[in-house]
Amino acid sequence: MKQFLFIIAIFISFSINLQAQTLEDADKLFSEKKYIEAAYMYFQLYKFNKAADTYQMQIDELMKAKKPQPEAADSIKPALMLAEKCARMLSRCENIQIIDSVIVNKNDFLKAYIVGDETGTLQQANATVIYENQLKNRRFFSKKDENGLFRLYSQVKIQDNWSEDKLLNIPTDVEADDNYPFVMPDGLTIYYASKGSGSIGGYDLFISRYNLNNDTYLSPSQMGMPFNSIFNDYMLVIDEVNDIGYFASDRFQPEDKVIIYTFIPNEQFIPIESEDENKLRERSKITSIRDSWAQNANYSAKLQKLRADIEKERNKVKKDFTFVINDNIVYYTLADFESDAAKKSFLQSKNLEENIRTLEEQLDNQRKSFAQGNNAQKQSLRPQIMTNERKLETLYENYNKILVETRNSEIRYLRTNN
Repeated sequence: MKQFLFIIAIFISFSINLQAQTLEDADKLFSEKKYIEAAYMYFQLYKFNKAADTYQMQIDELMKAKKPQPEAADSIKPALMLAEKCARMLSRCENIQIIDSVIVNKNDFLKAYIVGDETGTLQQANATVIYENQLKNRRFFSKKDENGLFRLYSQVKIQDNWSEDKLLNIPTDVEADDNYPFVMPDGLTIYYASKGSGSIGGYDLFISRYNLNNDTYLSPSQMGMPFNSIFNDYMLVIDEVNDIGYFASDRFQPEDKVIIYTFIPNEQFIPIESEDENKLRERSKITSIRDSWAQNANYSAKLQKLRADIEKERNKVKKDFTFVINDNIVYYTLADFESDAAKKSFLQSKNLEENIRTLEEQLDNQRKSFAQGNNAQKQSLRPQIMTNERKLETLYENYNKILVETRNSEIRYLRTNN
């Protein structure tokens, strides 16, 4: 983020009109040896290699002058490194099918996110979003810390009350905002937006996974293009049941608008196989969503059916919970179970969920007491914390085993009796 702000400061200092920028404008500045202005304009046009080369030319001139200026040259290097990073990201642009896009008001952009209840719920709250999981017993959100920066937090529901806010232990840039969380149904994978950790422009999208062994998250991975751009990109949501995803971006939009892209998630990363830089550039910028479409695909029909199915499901089904049996079967009440064994093990899983929530709350309080305690108190708390951490790990293992057992029991029963 600091690198990006640095470039903006340089750009503003030369008072270039962004709205009128074209490749011809950049080339004219380049021919006049106005390398900083030209490089920034190339950068905005997604000609990252050209931008990097131009920044390097300015650095070379500063160092080859009769009186070399190493400090001025060093001040340009962050912009050079950012251009080089963007060039690498562009060359690895993901081949993702973006099947729809809609421009909406920034202050109510979530209205464009149409997802099934199995995905959870999203609620816009000022400059952030509250995500609540499908079981309605855990939620994730962002709020400002004592330094005025957005940080990610979670809460668990204990009986009918929400626990105290718990800061998510994600390795991140302490001088930048983290915001817009979404957690996959596995409860481990989190997508969020950050202005730090190597962002190439405002908010960038990142992914991390929860480590059950030590109550931390793995170092986040920055998503590539076209998900990320040199503008703000945030609020990535994936509806696994309906095989659909969304993310927001203010790329090339007015101040009060954002564009919501609807895409089909890839099961694994698939790069665009092309050496045509123009093609990569247009796909990275998402100049035309049609360029990403599969041949003869009818996405309009898919979207209409998806939205009709979700709306019908919301209006029709009584839902005490959401439990996915397989790709085609989802249960919402105990009466949905046909296997008595599956129903019994599912009830065991619900009891374990309550035990897990209670133990997580106890551990959270113990860790707070440990952080604030003296040496004697820490000495006393340390074995208790370690014991409870092992208990929690065992509970999670048993919980996951019971869920697998529940699904398998129900599937076996359905195959035998239907």
